[in-house]
Amino acid sequence: MKKPVLLHYYITNRCNARCAFCGIWQEQPKADARLSDVAANLSHARAAGCRFVDFTGGEPLMHPDLPEFLRQAKKAGFITSVTTNCLLFEERVSELAGLIDLLHFSIDADDAELHNKIRGCQSYDKVMRSIDAALANRLYPDLLFTYTEENVDAVEGVWKLARKKRLLLILDPVFAIWGPDRVAPDAHRKAVDFAGRRGVYLNRAHLLLRGRGGNRTRDPLCRAVSSTIVITPDDKLTLPCYHHRCASVKIGGNLVEALKAGERLDALKKEGRYAFCEGCHINCYFDPTYQMMSGRFLWESMKGKAKYALTKYLLYGRPWPKMRG
Repeated sequence: MKKPVLLHYYITNRCNARCAFCGIWQEQPKADARLSDVAANLSHARAAGCRFVDFTGGEPLMHPDLPEFLRQAKKAGFITSVTTNCLLFEERVSELAGLIDLLHFSIDADDAELHNKIRGCQSYDKVMRSIDAALANRLYPDLLFTYTEENVDAVEGVWKLARKKRLLLILDPVFAIWGPDRVAPDAHRKAVDFAGRRGVYLNRAHLLLRGRGGNRTRDPLCRAVSSTIVITPDDKLTLPCYHHRCASVKIGGNLVEALKAGERLDALKKEGRYAFCEGCHINCYFDPTYQMMSGRFLWESMKGKAKYALTKYLLYGRPWPKMRG
């Protein structure tokens, strides 16, 4: 059995945005991860093989203990990742300096009106100020552009901003939790054309997967359970993924035992074969899955990651993430 590579840690389901394509902000009851649970789970997840931890939500900066979570993760040897809408970033940037290896700022347009409409909050100006605040604190955010038919034509201005600040632009196709890809082929074609420019990252394996019709339950590609450990704010190992939680295991300080639980072993057997897995193409679970494949999916994914690394760490000279152990 291959070891998981990624820990998706949902530290809160609270959010101060109301994004049109995300429903986590609507979840009830609200919950925040406890520091003692996070510290234990990080240690055990690293021992299980995880190399990356993505502290996510909700809006992760709404959790008061995020800096300590990050310190614990760095101490354990993780490469750390945080994506934020920037509403709280300016006031918390000094707490986060030196702790985030892969920082992503969500930006969906090159003008405030469209961006704020998509995000359901007044965050555009916050993103603009947060870019300078991050750079002043030696944090180098990628600009994460979630594209749809509605905003794909706004990518030009965001790319110009990224070039001016020597930042990477990530093109991420919006995904549907249920069923097949709903992004029009023309929007994907525009994204592919734009991805040829310097400083733009697009994992084309995502588009290859969607062109195939997503995951097929008769011939599954998904390895969400194998590749990723998913922990919810209430300290549960959730299965098979966060978006389709049909089973969970209370961790209670022993993630090692939770990973051996019958519920997880059953989820491994059913990986990619649940009824809701038909047509699935959720980016954050397939991204680590590609590393367990061979052929075009692996090739397209690695090509994109190589371009990302060459541009960010060699051309732009940003500090390379360090992982211990």
